[in-house]
Amino acid sequence: MPLTKPNQQLHQELKDLGTGLDEAAEEVLRITKDCRGVDATAVLMLIARLYKDGDRIAALADEVRDGKVTRAKPE
Repeated sequence: MPLTKPNQQLHQELKDLGTGLDEAAEEVLRITKDCRGVDATAVLMLIARLYKDGDRIAALADEVRDGKVTRAKPE
């Protein structure tokens, strides 16, 4: 069954958010590539969290695409 227009928009918004998080993680990694010690550990933990959140958003987008999650009309 095709997605409704609101669900298509939700799917696209989630994909865009996930892409944005991945790009942010890559940019932070690029900027801090020369960090050492405690700074590097903190940055790597932040990057890991960004990637993890991006993966969660991508999974939600897949659930929208598969019809498991839908956007309800506001009351």
